[in-house]
Amino acid sequence: MSQLQQLRTTPPYDEPWKTATLVNLIAGGRLNSVGSVTLTQNGTSTTLNDNNIRLGAKLFFTPTSAHAATVTGLWYAPAMVPGAVTLGHSAVNQPDLSFDYVVLT
Repeated sequence: MSQLQQLRTTPPYDEPWKTATLVNLIAGGRLNSVGSVTLTQNGTSTTLNDNNIRLGAKLFFTPTSAHAATVTGLWYAPAMVPGAVTLGHSAVNQPDLSFDYVVLT
């Protein structure tokens, strides 16, 4: 995942176009806080690693396959360390248990 460089707030200031570009990306939903995860086949837990996961982050999942939609009890324990959460889920014997997700911090 890419990261934007931090803009300078002390002299010499960054060019105004850099600030405008950053604001336009955010306004367009380009926060780089989305991803996809495939659950462990026939397992009941999967580890999700993402640099955007912080303590107190909220994750929202959308199934991207018919088999993923059959998964029940999808939940996650609150992040104990930045960058990872453990997902709990029902055991489904299918290889395409893919979900898209968004992280809100």
